[in-house]
Amino acid sequence: MDVLDGDYIHAETEWDELLWLWQRTEAPKGCRVELVDGIVTVAPLARVSHQSLVAHVHRRLCAAVPTWGVHQWCPVAVPSRLGIYLPDITVVPEEELHAAEERCLPAAAAALVVEIASRATARVDRTVKVHA
Repeated sequence: MDVLDGDYIHAETEWDELLWLWQRTEAPKGCRVELVDGIVTVAPLARVSHQSLVAHVHRRLCAAVPTWGVHQWCPVAVPSRLGIYLPDITVVPEEELHAAEERCLPAAAAALVVEIASRATARVDRTVKVHA
């Protein structure tokens, strides 16, 4: 991939181009950036009640699998679906986490991905992300 003058790159694949774009997208504070079906999306973080539920599940998973990594909002890459998702919780063996690329975890490395659907994101959470 070559970065040319200005805001244009010459990427070998569509995935490389989208990954480049996702890495450079700056979101306002309190927002997350995902790549959903090849479209860069910016969404606010969930409500406090949602985050409280995520924290509860996170604590339970940490207790159940203490030698594995249990992470919130870890970027998970699914190149075949042109997606980079930030699931609420990702459970991954530590050795897989350390072997992952710098910015994203390959979806195949995750042992468990948890997405707690909210009204605002339910359609994408229950369709696009499930298929990915």
